[in-house]
Amino acid sequence: MAQVQSGRGRLDGLVNVLLLVPELSDPDAWDAAVEETERRLDRDLEARRFPDHRRDVQSVLRACQSCSGGLRSLARVLHGIYPTVFTADAVAIADRIAGPDLLSGPDRDALLDILRDVPVEQLAAAGERVQAGGPLSTKAGWSDIRAAVLGLENASGEIPSLLTFIDALEVVAGPPNADELRQWADSVKGGLLFGHSASVLSVDAGRPAPDVRVERPSVGGRPVRSRRADGSQPIWGGGVPIRNRNFTGRVALLERLGSALRQGSKASVLPQTLQGMGGVGKTQLVVEYVYRNIDDYDLIWWIAAEQTATVLDSLAQLAERLGLTTTDDRRRTARTVLDSLADSGLSWLLVYDNVDEAVILDQFVPSHGGHVIVTTRNQELASGWSSIAVDVFERGESVELLQRRSQDPHGQARISDVEADELADKLGDLPLALEQAVSWYLATAMPIRDYLELLDNQMSRELLSEGRPQGYPVTVAAFVNLAVERLREVAPATAQMFELFAFLGGEPVAVSLLRYGRDADIAEPLKSTLAVPLERSRVVRDLSRYGLAKVDQDERLQVHRLVQRVLQESLSEEQRRRALLNAQNILAAANPGDPDEVGELSRQRDLGAHLTAARMISAENAAARQVILHHARYLYLTGNYEDSRDLAQRAVDVWSQDTTDPLYGPEGDFTVQAIALLANATRTLGDSEKARELAQTAYTVMSRSSGFGERHESKLITGNQVGADLRIAGLYRDALEFDLVSVGLHDEVFGPFEKYTLRAKANLAVDYRMVGEFEKALALDREIATHWESMGGTDPRALSAYLNMARDYYGMGAYQAGLDVIELWREPLQQSLGPQHSQVLLAGRTYGVMLRKAGRREEAVGVLRDHYERVKERFDSRPNQERLREGSKPDSNHEFALAAAMSLSNALREVGEYDEALALIDDTLRRYDQYFGKQHPLTLVARVNEAILRRARGEYAEARTLDERCFTALGAVLSPDHPYTLCAGTSLAADFALAGERERAAEMSRQMLQMSRAYGGVHEARDNAEHPYLLMREVSLAHDLRALGEQTEADRVFGRAVTGLRKALGPNHPDVAAIERRQRPEGDIEPPPT
Repeated sequence: MAQVQSGRGRLDGLVNVLLLVPELSDPDAWDAAVEETERRLDRDLEARRFPDHRRDVQSVLRACQSCSGGLRSLARVLHGIYPTVFTADAVAIADRIAGPDLLSGPDRDALLDILRDVPVEQLAAAGERVQAGGPLSTKAGWSDIRAAVLGLENASGEIPSLLTFIDALEVVAGPPNADELRQWADSVKGGLLFGHSASVLSVDAGRPAPDVRVERPSVGGRPVRSRRADGSQPIWGGGVPIRNRNFTGRVALLERLGSALRQGSKASVLPQTLQGMGGVGKTQLVVEYVYRNIDDYDLIWWIAAEQTATVLDSLAQLAERLGLTTTDDRRRTARTVLDSLADSGLSWLLVYDNVDEAVILDQFVPSHGGHVIVTTRNQELASGWSSIAVDVFERGESVELLQRRSQDPHGQARISDVEADELADKLGDLPLALEQAVSWYLATAMPIRDYLELLDNQMSRELLSEGRPQGYPVTVAAFVNLAVERLREVAPATAQMFELFAFLGGEPVAVSLLRYGRDADIAEPLKSTLAVPLERSRVVRDLSRYGLAKVDQDERLQVHRLVQRVLQESLSEEQRRRALLNAQNILAAANPGDPDEVGELSRQRDLGAHLTAARMISAENAAARQVILHHARYLYLTGNYEDSRDLAQRAVDVWSQDTTDPLYGPEGDFTVQAIALLANATRTLGDSEKARELAQTAYTVMSRSSGFGERHESKLITGNQVGADLRIAGLYRDALEFDLVSVGLHDEVFGPFEKYTLRAKANLAVDYRMVGEFEKALALDREIATHWESMGGTDPRALSAYLNMARDYYGMGAYQAGLDVIELWREPLQQSLGPQHSQVLLAGRTYGVMLRKAGRREEAVGVLRDHYERVKERFDSRPNQERLREGSKPDSNHEFALAAAMSLSNALREVGEYDEALALIDDTLRRYDQYFGKQHPLTLVARVNEAILRRARGEYAEARTLDERCFTALGAVLSPDHPYTLCAGTSLAADFALAGERERAAEMSRQMLQMSRAYGGVHEARDNAEHPYLLMREVSLAHDLRALGEQTEADRVFGRAVTGLRKALGPNHPDVAAIERRQRPEGDIEPPPT
């Protein structure tokens, strides 16, 4: 019941936004829009109408909530008539209020009443027509009718599945139920089909938004005009604040800002900086400029720039809004956005609000093409750019603000000229202090003379306090102290809520986050207040009314950073301790838990903005510190490996020095878990050696600690990293033995199909692939994929398992089977995780390799070239400053990048691009030698591929030297019968043949063929064909037998092998064609990811 239960607060937010649309203040215009909405809905809203505009808007919106699609339809009608930023906000707010469900509460209840009278057999029959073979085609699927209807509401499709179902049910049911269904469908269809259309605010590059415009009514005999001359909607977002309807003065500054931006050269963007101390109104000045000049821009994006993380988040949102390809590397995404803006031809404006460090501007400003505004308190930063100093108000502006804000219903100022002048003088004409003072006056009705006296007393105390830094905002501090003292007397819960903000981040805080305080160990009366929605709303309203916080339409509270600063300093030691503890416990209670469970990841994102301010790493409460562990894991799972690593490192640094609790200290449980998280992120970012040391440290401590034990869940989970590190080190057999034991323990502790056990089994499958036991790997991966698929939906863990099956098929020589799998599931995986997620990138390499092995060589080169560039971008190993420099190219030493380069080199060799292949393989081998070592299996495998390339280039001696070394080394490092060793031996046999050593060549070919028979026989995955490499080794033996003069036997072996290859690869495969031309085949190596 999303529309009915959405909460009054958000509906009031929608009312407030609509009241900002000037055209709607005309009753004729508003009535015309309501009538158009009723026409679109094809039903009467039955709204009670009122002469007062605000009350009438509220009534109409409540009526719309009772109609399915009503709010969405009204918002879209208004945006079609008056396409402004306010109606654009209205569409967005209406969508949030309505939520994912199609039906309003009353409409759903009416439908449920009808369906309860329909036999379940008929419901299932109609469900079969909508979801053939799905749950709703069975009687069991209708055991919970409400849940079934909600499922239909949330199903995707251009026409809502629910309407399709109702149409089918009418046919099946017959009268009288069919008549009732038809009447119900007729009443809701208009709202569902119109409100179900895509939002007019969607902006995808190269694709227009759907047309939901309506004919504009005339008002006063003239057509209503949109704010933009062409009627188009600017791209708008990133958190642009609501316009301040009480904005006062600043005429000269606005003109100066506009002039500076207009005169700036678009050939080179020079940020226009507004510099001034906190509270002078820099942000409000920019907000007013934005709204006054909205028609001059195609794109306006507001960026909270106090922290690099928030800048990266905002630019990533802009990338999505522009339809650009986003990556897990948020810095790379930022660079993509900035470059795209520079070359877009759009007229754009970026606002970086509250910049503290020059590095933000050094890294995140487009090179050319638009405007950038920066607000900052930092004088040194402003000196490096074109800067406008923002000072306190002129006295006339102060008086104007105080009198305008204090007007009575008749428009008369309640504060006299003399009082306003005296108050402004007392407050130093500081805009923030003036706003606070007039809010206090309106909230308390305290005479100005009394307020001035109280202010004098407070300011005297502040001035006499020792240790205040130079420039300390005495007037703001006096107001904060005055407000807090009064609130403690008349509204202690409100005072406690306000005190929380001394230890929360500077970004807006969702009220929904604070409500978790009802379950937290926090002080009364705040705890009880947070448990009651009406009381919670009253506290929020009081904070706004007293001028202590701002509340936006999304029910988010924000306290000015300057106020936060003086608030924290104004609290006594005991008050500070209590407020900090309250903040920490609320955030701990809001923790959604284990991020590996599919859940409220958005809440984890919201928590992240406050972890530092709330000092969660050093919290007294273990539950608060647990938030750090969960958030570091969340950052890892969402691809933010850098921030995950940094947060885990900070936790390790602090907790390892803390000996107050067994959970901490160098070997404490929490410390060790943080070390394991640090290892995971470090490994993914490419520092495998450091990751191995960290993971081994964590695992060793867990093994000997009484707090963990052999079967402790955390120890088993960390063990997965130990197995991975063994694989990365090239110790494949050791990894296999370790993971076999680990999977057994996972089965006992977690159960056979719990997510952690399935993850351990997936690692075991990797081990089997690395040692060449591909059929065992395939069985495990198939079991994992089947389980996750049975859980419903398109779980990315099922998709990953399918792609691992494709890698198993590659090792088995079932190239077409593997290609079929990856072509089926690669795109859904990308849609689920994003194009630059590590799993998606790995799938790109597998796809390219499968294309090549299936004979689609030119296509494979294109795929692998693109994959190589993407991997280098994602795991770029250069310093941040160099990475963000315009025109610089990515470079990476990551394992994935080296494997991508090797696969591309193999593909280039097969299409005859020997020079490019050699240059690529030379560079890659230098990196393998440096980062993995000369005797590492991956280095040796790369050398075998180099030998094949050099032989193709006629460099026979070099090829033989490489093969002799690699064949011996691989036999020792892996085993004599490992598939990689057999490939090296087959390559060496070719070297012998080219050198005229016929007996040695034949003996080596015979030996490699015989050892290959253990795994290369007939298999159903290859359509009962033999492994192509086995058959190619028969071809090589035939060449060697022919060289020895054994023509008859050579022909027999050759004929049998060619027949088998035609079956295994297809008669038109280029390898088959080359072999039929009597070319000796090669067998390169493509190691799967570790």
